[in-house]
Amino acid sequence: MRQDPATLTARDGYVLERMLRDWSPLTPEWLALLERKLTAGRLPAESRIPADLATIDARVTFRCASGLTDTRTICLPGTYAPGGVFLPVTTFYGLALVGLREGEAMTFDRPEGIRDWVALEKVHFQAGTGASVPADVRPVFRLIAGGLDERAFDPANENGPGPGPGPSAA
Repeated sequence: MRQDPATLTARDGYVLERMLRDWSPLTPEWLALLERKLTAGRLPAESRIPADLATIDARVTFRCASGLTDTRTICLPGTYAPGGVFLPVTTFYGLALVGLREGEAMTFDRPEGIRDWVALEKVHFQAGTGASVPADVRPVFRLIAGGLDERAFDPANENGPGPGPGPSAA
């Protein structure tokens, strides 16, 4: 049996193992996909995360069998708003994308009895901590001492700028 294309980070592997243990499966097909994901290879905890690896909290562009191409942030369950820019790992596409590298695809069965697939096109941003995120994906910031000194800033209360009775007078 051919191993599915996937490499899980230590954090993603932990999250998926907890989902298997603590969540009741959404459908038998989703449970099968989760179990397949858990057979994936693992990155050692101290290793660098490849810049082209889809992880939880990564912003990715993907394409699926329906022809849809979309850009979303893969997220944990309960941390998204429906219709937003997030793709929870509790969805088929979100779960299938975790652990893929750019150019890889994964097929899976749907409850409707059809075979579906999703392909990872691009990882735009990858959240991480400390040195585990490669330097080429970290944003570059330049701090300028006194950079806002020339700007006038008048704090406002709820009644508008300047002195006033403030919110307690209401």
